[in-house]
Amino acid sequence: MATESPGVRRRVSSTAASVFDRREGSVLVGLIAIFLVGVYIDASRFLLLDNMARVLRSAATTAIIGYGVALLMVTAEFDLSVGSMYGVSAGMGAILIGGNAFGFDPLFAVLVVLAFSVVFGITQGLVVTKLELPSLIVTIGTLTLLRGVHRILLGGTTASAGNVGLLKWLGGPIIIADLPFMSGPILYQIPFLHAETKTFGQFSILIVWIFVLLGVFHYILHYTRFGLHARATGDNIDSVETTGIDPEIVKLGCFALCSLTAAFAGLAFLGRFGSVSSGSGNGLALVVIAAVVLGGTKLTGGEGSMVGVLFGSLVLATANNVLALAGLNVSGWQGVITGGFIIAAIGLDAILKGFSYDLLVSWYAEPLRNLLASPRGFFRTRAEQKTTDDTFGFLMLTIGVAAVATNLVAGVLGNPAVSSAIGLDVGQFKLFLLGGWPETVAQVYLFLMVVTLLAAAAVEVATQVLDSTGDYEDTLASVCYGMAPAPLFAIPIVLLGFDIFFVANPVVSALLASVPVLLLIGWVTYAGVVETHDLSRGQGTLVVGATYVAWLVAAGVVAVGLSTA
Repeated sequence: MATESPGVRRRVSSTAASVFDRREGSVLVGLIAIFLVGVYIDASRFLLLDNMARVLRSAATTAIIGYGVALLMVTAEFDLSVGSMYGVSAGMGAILIGGNAFGFDPLFAVLVVLAFSVVFGITQGLVVTKLELPSLIVTIGTLTLLRGVHRILLGGTTASAGNVGLLKWLGGPIIIADLPFMSGPILYQIPFLHAETKTFGQFSILIVWIFVLLGVFHYILHYTRFGLHARATGDNIDSVETTGIDPEIVKLGCFALCSLTAAFAGLAFLGRFGSVSSGSGNGLALVVIAAVVLGGTKLTGGEGSMVGVLFGSLVLATANNVLALAGLNVSGWQGVITGGFIIAAIGLDAILKGFSYDLLVSWYAEPLRNLLASPRGFFRTRAEQKTTDDTFGFLMLTIGVAAVATNLVAGVLGNPAVSSAIGLDVGQFKLFLLGGWPETVAQVYLFLMVVTLLAAAAVEVATQVLDSTGDYEDTLASVCYGMAPAPLFAIPIVLLGFDIFFVANPVVSALLASVPVLLLIGWVTYAGVVETHDLSRGQGTLVVGATYVAWLVAAGVVAVGLSTA
């Protein structure tokens, strides 16, 4: 009786362990969370097999290029030109196959494009290694160079390949009815979601290539001598030279494979659509790098994960799909979310290593409890022990709580049953920007940051005039911890958003409702400046008064601006 190979079993268990012991586990949790959001928004559409295939297809280009980029980043090098290589390869393929001057066989065109990509990648590697130039700068140059070549090839228009031939095996559809043992499309029905039977008739072959190339590159990185040398090169290039490994040769190979995957993805794009425009590939490199770093590949080199690349690509693709279901695909939030993921990817190492429940308690819950008990006692005994990380952490979490509270109050008050029960006729919630909870979070963040900055500037100037003993760190502590009552702003913000007013107009009513919150902030800030700057009560009152003047001037400027709009 056949038994499973111990070597295969060991490799599978090793791969599974690496997924959950490193970054991939966190990304997988994030992917599941986004998936659940999609189910919550519109389960009947989100869980369609066609939609799942659409998500995988959207992730395919990012993942395929990401495998090559991850291998290169393991050696501590970058290639920002992959988006341009993607476009150039598709453009070259279209011209070689469908151009009047050529009309080559698709197989020959594919070989030419892939050979070009490998030569170009090696050339980039030679420039980086032999001239000892930073790969980031070199590939910014080649990004622009290839983009220019792409526009020249296409003449600024669109090129068509006509009959793509075998390119359909790179990016074309797979018809389920044509598969062995299948007589037609898949028929299915999800209980409690679909009243009628749904059909699933085709999917992109790119979905197959995602997993084929995942296996290839995972094997290269973890089970070949080349992959071992790549990881060693990125981990410590100085010590690796003493072992007989030539890091320059390793980097040349990685540059070549990186360009090769970009060219492959470009040809797959051509195989799917049959044509290519001069804008194809713009901005793709940053999205790929975001997926790669989200998946666990270190920017400093030495460590990478192909499984993580797939997870990172799926996170971005699923997030965009969920935004489309939520009706935000035309509001610009896809770019905002992608940009946010790029920023998160860069700082995720520090966040995941340093953040914990204990840190959340230390940053927010414990200081808030002590402030509620005795503001002056907190600033007298604890504030001086806090670092700037603690101070800004408290401020960011306070703003986050305020944003969540605003959305919750708006959601409850916007419920027709609740609003009718309390006798209010509320319409659509709108601040300065019309939209859902993301727009509300952004506006709450901007508002509270402006309030904090104005307070910090006023306190710093006033304490300097009074020649206090404190410094700017004491000012930051007084102001940031002074914002503890900020979540109470949820009430006046919601009044403004629903145009609810009890005097004059919604703006005046919201400002009057904000007065108690501002008084509470001033009271906590007063305790902070008196204790940390060693001021008398009268001097502390003057400092807080200066803060109120700054807020009043800002409110006046806003009121004048709104009245003339």
